[in-house]
Amino acid sequence: MMEPEGSHSGSQTATRSTALRERSGGINNLKAKISGIKGIVTDIDGTLTDRNRRLDFDAAAALRKVADSGIRVILATGNVLPIAYSFLKMIGLDGAIVAENGGILYYNQKVEYLNSVQEPQKAYDFLRKQMKVERLFTDRWRVTEIALEPNVDPDIVRRILKPFSVHVEYSGFAIHIESNNYLKFGAVRRAASVMGLDVEEMAAFGDGENDIEMLKGCRYGIAVGNAPDSVKEAADYSAEAEHGKGFVEGLRWLGFKV
Repeated sequence: MMEPEGSHSGSQTATRSTALRERSGGINNLKAKISGIKGIVTDIDGTLTDRNRRLDFDAAAALRKVADSGIRVILATGNVLPIAYSFLKMIGLDGAIVAENGGILYYNQKVEYLNSVQEPQKAYDFLRKQMKVERLFTDRWRVTEIALEPNVDPDIVRRILKPFSVHVEYSGFAIHIESNNYLKFGAVRRAASVMGLDVEEMAAFGDGENDIEMLKGCRYGIAVGNAPDSVKEAADYSAEAEHGKGFVEGLRWLGFKV
């Protein structure tokens, strides 16, 4: 198994200017090489792809190289399972998938539905009577949540749907109306468990507000350069490069030779 080089040191305090957050004793600096990572969980859209969802081939190659070395990989996305599954197979990965922002867990040819669409559907039916909204094309394959085109203010949607037991999340690509049961990081915890991992052994990569808890909850969180400030502030390392190039930069910060 390929392991990151070096050690995790608590001798200096991380500074916000370098987007490092102290955890487990702190991090030396941007050049620190971190040991003990057994798994990686990464968002897809905006993290491994660009704004137009074009895959960064360098990021895909780096992810496969890390996986081939024995590091376990989980894909965690707000996208639907058929798209994420195709992504997993075409890169050559065999790990778990968290789809629909935590609503679905796939692993080893088994699918578990963690959330129900019942309450999100009720909320959506009410919402569309209050304002004009449009569902995503991919909602024809979505089974545990409702996803809307991001052409309305997410805060207005949250305010209208406050009486309902739903969570409204903006991913950067869509407005998601989802159950309060399992959100993205909760499902990542479950995925890690079924793969024999703990989130404290994992590094997380993301770019959206729906990735914040994942970045905070795993041992190390890496935000790519296109992430908003709220996401960067939740991360241990904020890459200068955007999208897939930022993902590769984050792997190198962890000490992987990619």
